Amino acid sequence: MSDNPRDSDIIHGNSTFNASNRFDEILGTFSNTQRRRIISYLRDEGPAPKSEISHQLVAWEYDSKPSEVPDKAVERVKINLYHIHLPELKDAGLIEYDRRSETVLVRDLPELAELCLDHCESADLPS
Repeated sequence: MSDNPRDSDIIHGNSTFNASNRFDEILGTFSNTQRRRIISYLRDEGPAPKSEISHQLVAWEYDSKPSEVPDKAVERVKINLYHIHLPELKDAGLIEYDRRSETVLVRDLPELAELCLDHCESADLPS
């Protein structure tokens, strides 16, 4: 591994993991389109309630406006968000989640995470 502090920042961000584990953790987390979309949305829009994120994810899925998506689809996504995606993103140190307000915010992302998102964003998000 390089002794260059910038190289270390690319992988570590705010983490104390060893570089190889952190690299695997970020890439594993971002191997899922929904998780990349969540982080991209929060990075662009700022902190958001779980319901807003769910509506936006379904809107992208249906290629429609968040206000026009089916409630049943939103509920399905909200359940997956709460039980799968938010814990995964939190464990990776990429988000913070306040259960009382149900608000999610993105943390300072390591440069590797930013690079992954930037590279995948055009394929993940409708134009």
